[in-house]
Amino acid sequence: MAKKRTKSENAKFALRRLAEDEQVQDQLRTAAISLREAWGRAARRPGSKAVEDKKLYDKVREAATSLTKAGGRLRPQPEPPKRRGRTVVLVAASAGGMAYALKKQRAHSTADDTAGTSPTETARPEGETTTSVPG
Repeated sequence: MAKKRTKSENAKFALRRLAEDEQVQDQLRTAAISLREAWGRAARRPGSKAVEDKKLYDKVREAATSLTKAGGRLRPQPEPPKRRGRTVVLVAASAGGMAYALKKQRAHSTADDTAGTSPTETARPEGETTTSVPG
């Protein structure tokens, strides 16, 4: 089982990514610019007009999207789930197939061995012959 990170380890990871990852910095920069533009647009309009302003909503939506993307990049990637069930099924199916193939092969080889002899004939050592005596 994987060891879970503590909050302080997660914070260190996020700060390191924030300092090193240029894409996170670009997303945060885009969010800040969009929020600044939205604030300026909202400040120039009365409240009833600002609520209905489509461009204002676009700027706020753009900022929210950028913040979401930046937050997603700051989080550590989860470990992929281990698919042990698939492996077990694959091994079991392979073992079953091998057992079936061996059983068929044995049945086939046994049938070939018994097909050449009749029930009345018996195996005799080489060189022995049978003679019929009229009787």
